[in-house]
Amino acid sequence: MVGYELLHRSSGTALDSGDSTTEMTPSEMTGSMMVDSLLGIGLDQLTGKVPAWINFSREPLLRHDFELLDPKKCVIELSETVECDVETTLACQRLTAKGFTLALDDFVADVTQYAPILIRARIVKLSLLGESGQQIRDHVARLARFKVRLLAEKVEDRAMYELCRELGFSLFQGYYFSRPETVQRKDLPGQMAHIARLMRFAMDGVSRDGDLEREFRADPGLSLKLLKIVNSAAAGGNGIESIRHAIRMVGREQLYRWLALLFGSAAPRGDDVRAELLLQAVERGRFCELLAERSGKQSVSGSLFLTGLLAGFDAILGISMPELLQQMRLTAEVEAALLHRSGPHAPYVELATNYADGSWGDVLDLGTRMGLTSHLAPCYSEASAWARDLLSQN
Repeated sequence: MVGYELLHRSSGTALDSGDSTTEMTPSEMTGSMMVDSLLGIGLDQLTGKVPAWINFSREPLLRHDFELLDPKKCVIELSETVECDVETTLACQRLTAKGFTLALDDFVADVTQYAPILIRARIVKLSLLGESGQQIRDHVARLARFKVRLLAEKVEDRAMYELCRELGFSLFQGYYFSRPETVQRKDLPGQMAHIARLMRFAMDGVSRDGDLEREFRADPGLSLKLLKIVNSAAAGGNGIESIRHAIRMVGREQLYRWLALLFGSAAPRGDDVRAELLLQAVERGRFCELLAERSGKQSVSGSLFLTGLLAGFDAILGISMPELLQQMRLTAEVEAALLHRSGPHAPYVELATNYADGSWGDVLDLGTRMGLTSHLAPCYSEASAWARDLLSQN
């Protein structure tokens, strides 16, 4: 095993790159695949200790997108549609100078015309599906003067494998060895991911106001919401000089609480089921917050709001709870409650969930132990009305 080829697919059922209702250019496919594999799933999880083979069309090659990658972890596979000219030759020269291995995919070009790139390549892939033994020999002969390793692509049976070995191929790829596997991961929607990052900055105890300011500047919509937060009755702000000034006027704790609200309201509501799940999540978050206030734990009420809110977001977003929390990096108390149903926040989430589910025996038992039985009905009523009002405005 010398590597895994990473290919863009529009869905788990797509058979090739063109099988999509949304047309994407080869350049866009490369960019999407790089984002998904590097920033989403992670190369180490995808390929382990062997390199990822990544297809490059002309545009990402000339943009030098390969410089975003690690030459020790990636092989750049040049598409057969890339013509050999001055620009592409210089880009390939730069690529190999950076330490990348250059492979040529489905090579069918004239070897004399393509020589400036061939002399920089280390691997040439030849697609053998439907080729006769003589045609394969001819392909091998025309590449003999170049110091490249030959990779037999689309090897589907033992006979083809043995013939390729006999002809001097040293690398092999095809259904005879393994079939492609579709790897999917669902990330937070764009604005939700941005809000989650802001929440982390607001409460990590390390980030400065300047860090938060840069994040707000990256999203004009969120910057406007920040100014509205400052001007709310709770913040009582006026005479705002800058985004950083607004952040200081609100304060980290209050900002964190508002961001949690924004996180909930930014969730996708593509259908009635998801909309109802979102309503339940916001309702549960507010319920936990009100119960914390009634039990004298105002200092953690914002954290409990977030815990109750996130308790249902794995179902809303279609990802596992560990994946969700990995993207947000929350406090130990919040993570313990959501992952292990333990810690000081867990009883509040359990009580709120049981109340919404109508598990009255569990509600009575837990509510009595927490001293909150008399507060449950009014707090739930207030939380329900508040959640419906909040979501109706978004």
